[in-house]
Amino acid sequence: MKGTNGLERLYVGIDFRRSIPEVCYQMGEMKDQKPVPMDFGGQTNRSACFRKILSTLKRYGRKEDIRAAIVLPDMMEETIQLYIKEACEAGFAREQLQILGEQESVVHFVMHQTNDIWQQMVWLLEFDTEEIKATCIQVNKRSTPMLVEVKDPDYWYVGSLLEGNRDENLFVRMKEQFGKKLVSAVFLTGTDLNVRDYKKSREELCNRRRVFLAEQIHARGACMMACDEDQERPYLFLNEQTLLYNVGIRSCRAGKESIHTIVRAGCNWYDMQESCEMLLRGDSILEFVFQSMLGGEPIQAGLMLTDIPVKKDGVRRVQVDIHFESPFQCEVKATDLGFGEIAPSSDLYWKETFWLDERKEDDHGAGYDL
Repeated sequence: MKGTNGLERLYVGIDFRRSIPEVCYQMGEMKDQKPVPMDFGGQTNRSACFRKILSTLKRYGRKEDIRAAIVLPDMMEETIQLYIKEACEAGFAREQLQILGEQESVVHFVMHQTNDIWQQMVWLLEFDTEEIKATCIQVNKRSTPMLVEVKDPDYWYVGSLLEGNRDENLFVRMKEQFGKKLVSAVFLTGTDLNVRDYKKSREELCNRRRVFLAEQIHARGACMMACDEDQERPYLFLNEQTLLYNVGIRSCRAGKESIHTIVRAGCNWYDMQESCEMLLRGDSILEFVFQSMLGGEPIQAGLMLTDIPVKKDGVRRVQVDIHFESPFQCEVKATDLGFGEIAPSSDLYWKETFWLDERKEDDHGAGYDL
């Protein structure tokens, strides 16, 4: 992808799950992500870290051409807003930033590997001093797009190397988890799984499955997400932040009725903000269709444009803006644009809230049921 003035985009992954972030980048014809050498000088203030990251990235490309994805320690709304605020105060523009969680970063990393890697179960083992964080990833290849599930991590206590039984404990854990299951690949961080310290568990782990060292896996997965930009992915990771619905508006083109998709499912709901212009003919109502990626009948609802001025030929130009306040709360605003000097804008606008989760729907703000 080209940035401003035809220069290459600079894609960046920032793993901010700990006080000292890890950063990697990719641009141009690079096939893999490369770590960005960073020296924070013991600085743990996030705003200062963001400023340091931005100044370092300017060595690789123009600030305007940076697209960064940030992995957060949690995905609570206040955390998301805080990190975005601090990044913008440090000099990033909001449109340059994407936010994702730990699990999603692993999904992007795994799904950018060749498909033989994720044909069966994939495990990520993150080694610490006395325990291992074990996360399982599984892909449903029969759905379109493919659905990726990440199970809640297990924490395996295996003891320290000094205790002398870490290898045996890890061997037992892997026998329990991998013994009768099809595991196509395992990614490791925090260890080189050397023969001296892990002889028995290493043999078990590498038996009939592929094993990779994957340091900076979260930053690299975020960088891969940034590289995707507007590309439509063949997979969908479902979590609490995932938008599950395609949002379309009923329209007519070349005399044929169709559904024009404005918003596509699969992105994080808090990043979703789309708009389009439409010519309104006939009835003063905008008809929306919400189609869940999980299947089932679409939800149909309408926004009545009460008292909108109509030209003699019955045509009016409106702008439709859509954003989400939660994964199931869609906010729509329609604004009368008029037709320049021929029919100036009336400055009228209409707003509606559409609840896509029946448990949250009430009699107020549910839209016009079609």
